[in-house]
Amino acid sequence: MAECLIVGGMLIAVRSTWAASQSALAQAPPVRASATNSLLTPVVGESWLSHLNRPFGDTSMGKTGRLGPPPSSSGEEPPRGQAGGLAGCATQTTSLQGADLYRLNCRGCHGEAGWGAPPEINSIIDPVRATSVPLVLERMKKRGIDMSRAQATQLAQQAQAALVQRLHNGGKEMPPFPQLQEAEIRSILAYLRQLASIPGAQNEQIVVSESPVRVGELIVKSTCHICHSAAGPNPSPEQLLEGAIPPLETLPTRKDQSGLVQKVTQGAPVLMGAPLMLSRGRMPVFYYLSPDEAADAYLYLTLYTPSELSVLDTVATTLHPLQSPGQPHQGGTAPGARTGPGNTPAELPQPSSRAETQYVSLFAGLGLLATILVASGLSFTLWEFRRLSSRNESHALAVLSSCMDTGAVGHAVVMKQAPCRAVSGWSRRRRPEQPFTNEVGDLARKNKRGGRQCSGTRIG
Repeated sequence: MAECLIVGGMLIAVRSTWAASQSALAQAPPVRASATNSLLTPVVGESWLSHLNRPFGDTSMGKTGRLGPPPSSSGEEPPRGQAGGLAGCATQTTSLQGADLYRLNCRGCHGEAGWGAPPEINSIIDPVRATSVPLVLERMKKRGIDMSRAQATQLAQQAQAALVQRLHNGGKEMPPFPQLQEAEIRSILAYLRQLASIPGAQNEQIVVSESPVRVGELIVKSTCHICHSAAGPNPSPEQLLEGAIPPLETLPTRKDQSGLVQKVTQGAPVLMGAPLMLSRGRMPVFYYLSPDEAADAYLYLTLYTPSELSVLDTVATTLHPLQSPGQPHQGGTAPGARTGPGNTPAELPQPSSRAETQYVSLFAGLGLLATILVASGLSFTLWEFRRLSSRNESHALAVLSSCMDTGAVGHAVVMKQAPCRAVSGWSRRRRPEQPFTNEVGDLARKNKRGGRQCSGTRIG
């Protein structure tokens, strides 16, 4: 009875928790998918060219086909490593379309039109066209293959899944892009469909809100990290002349913000060799990046120091949207936390939403209910075993007692019959284990046949 009451109470509690969670979900406003709430992390590990063990001069990756101006028209080298204010505010947001996200992540290798640089860099146009059902049917019709729309739809879905998987995991020659969120991937795919001239793709475009630091993270991880490793020693001018590429962690010390912006967007000479002399250098000019976007890359490298490690401490590398310069920080700075502009500490991870809390409570209630049910079942089973064991033991004792009483009476009868059996020759020829009869007439007849009359014998 007690177990039933407990189970009933738990069912009522779980039902109440479920109702509360549903009410919270119904009241919660819809959240738009945005990359501004993403977790920003430093760039880590070796460059993609180092991963492929491929020299910079033997590849088309990360190249735009444009170099900076020659030293004669550039004047002196811009100052390096000077302290200066960071342009922009890390808490502001900007709206990016799929074309912008393609520029930041894909254009450095696949080019403006998406044709790549065959045979090293494949075109992305044909794989994207394979995701369109009308284009699949048209292509099959040109090849003389009769295909139903259902079959074409299945092929298009498989092509779409393969394209998304390639963006997430990369390939043999293509690096993975784990830093991209689902909203960003959907926006890029929508633009790729438009770039591949798929009918109706212009109505599928998605706008994503990004913070400046997030823009800088995408540029550094998707474009700069192709050639520049995250960390390492700062090369000397002689090493630069021999082909060394500076790591990302040294760029803020080699150039200030204005110098880096000029180097990325317009090109600038660099000191190389011994004796030192200004040279155009080998770094391509990323003319399709705006000065603000290049400044965002500098801001990201300043706030998030690159590292050689591939696995970092979550507390030290996780950053949520930064506080504004004038906003006070509550609770001090956590160990290992990075600071934003004006030495303003970054916000710590925020707690989960109310709906998530309700879900956690619901699952906890269900787990407690399952535990109580299992415990009640075990308790009932043990109690039933004990009851049955006691009952069987009492029954066994009763049977044993009855058998003992019956055995005593039988033994008395046998002892009284023993003298008569001792003088009976017929009984001597019988097996000892044969039972005796209790009838008086039969006993007397058997003794007489044995040749001797048993006198004075009385049974019972």
